[in-house]
Amino acid sequence: MMINTGLTAQSPRPTEFSVSEISTVNFSYSGSAGKDKFKAEVPPWIIPGGLRSYFFVDGSDTYIWSSSASIVHDRKADLNDAVGPALASASYIRTPGYHPSNKINNWKRNYHAIYSANYISHPVQGPVSIGFLHGENKNQVVGKISSEMSPAYQNTIQPNVTINPNDHRTYSGGEPFLEGWLAYNAMISAAWVPNNAGTNWGQQFFNNELGPITWPSTGYVTVNGVKCTSGLKHPSSIVADGYIYVFYTDGGPFGANIHHEEGRHEGVKVVRAKIEDALDPHAYAVYYKDPSGIESWLPALPAGFTKENMLDYVAVRGSKSADLMNDVHGTSQEVRFSVAKVRDADYYIGVEEYIDIADGKKFKVAFRYSDDLVNWGDRVVVVYESPEWSKTKMNYPVFLDKEGWNNTEVDIDDFYILGTGINPQKMVNKIHIKSVNPLSQSLAIRPVSTFREIRENLLYPNPNNGTFNVNYVITEPSRIRISLLNTAGINLGVLKTSTRNPGKHSDSVNMNLFPAGIYFVEMKSNTETILYKIVKN
Repeated sequence: MMINTGLTAQSPRPTEFSVSEISTVNFSYSGSAGKDKFKAEVPPWIIPGGLRSYFFVDGSDTYIWSSSASIVHDRKADLNDAVGPALASASYIRTPGYHPSNKINNWKRNYHAIYSANYISHPVQGPVSIGFLHGENKNQVVGKISSEMSPAYQNTIQPNVTINPNDHRTYSGGEPFLEGWLAYNAMISAAWVPNNAGTNWGQQFFNNELGPITWPSTGYVTVNGVKCTSGLKHPSSIVADGYIYVFYTDGGPFGANIHHEEGRHEGVKVVRAKIEDALDPHAYAVYYKDPSGIESWLPALPAGFTKENMLDYVAVRGSKSADLMNDVHGTSQEVRFSVAKVRDADYYIGVEEYIDIADGKKFKVAFRYSDDLVNWGDRVVVVYESPEWSKTKMNYPVFLDKEGWNNTEVDIDDFYILGTGINPQKMVNKIHIKSVNPLSQSLAIRPVSTFREIRENLLYPNPNNGTFNVNYVITEPSRIRISLLNTAGINLGVLKTSTRNPGKHSDSVNMNLFPAGIYFVEMKSNTETILYKIVKN
């Protein structure tokens, strides 16, 4: 499959990707100690070292396996020679000593899993592995709700919402499993462990818990106990320019329970902390851009907050924050966003899983580009889509470099994205991505041979009010495609296609569906391409 992505003005980007079919890598282990401890609810994150330290999320907790097996080169990853498994994180309800009357460990009550992790050198603690965790505090039933033997767990954030066996919205679990969103609360936390010989290079329980590192701008509930949000979910992280950046999705206002306010919407958000401060939960700041375009980094946690007093803050609103995707409300819903630095280049690529509400609620995976990790362009290209949640094979996507060692740095001409199905399985899916065209191209008119004559009135009128003519002369029979690009070089769609014989031609083009602004018109023949700036009033 060949997909056109367009170009950007800041730095050369590939113009075409080849996208492979999905292939699957199965994990295997014959011992009894590690049975069922290498399931992948999300793609296993990797901390590279002498071996690859894979972080497996089994549906609640995290296990580390350090192995030479490669997701890139092997269709079957044998873990029998691996070091592990080491329990790295666990939810409170699955921890010895749990008791329902203890209102503790509230950020990790039902679920506590490392979705991403990074190696850093801390000025005080030395080499450290720091993990960023998705946590859940919710009503839960394990097994069939009709069975008296099925354990039930009450959430501690919304004590006014109890488990109603006749209303699955009030509890998560059951058979088949469904999420009960009326009593579901998610949060992002961090934990770390020294990465040295004494910890077997970070392969042990991440017992230095920071607790939450960011807080929803809406709070979780109102002072009257009304649900405000489903919370903060699915972190992905990257180390860049002396900071750790953590991207996550914010559920935003829950239904019609509260009003929508500027700076307190759903979407993809990001917090960051300087590496030397990354072990302090209050060092994290959340990115915000106000309506006038002024950017700032605001405290990600409320003043006075600690993981121990978390329940005192559930009705406290966090700082305002910006949706990095800048989506129109009601057109899409974000699932996860992961980022990688492009090697030997000055930009980043992001992979986004989202629900396209405007297109039948399909689950899609797309790429975006950024130069600074906070200002992201429009979706460049959709590389995968599924008609519904139950059929998706690229859930919670992350990048992987061509050698299978790194999730946060890739060669733009050769890399992978990893994803999973809807249930934790002993496997991961991958798509191989390659750029087709060389990266020597830039956003400018390139030498042409098919187009003999390029006049000032190639596009007329320019500026226009929604319609314009494209005037050109070609020297050989050709199929002509006229597309519209934004100023970041991202292809917004094909405006017109036609088959032309040699000679002069004038094609009428309509761009009324697009708002006023500056664009580029891309004309492609069988062999050549030209770009020309156009302004719509």
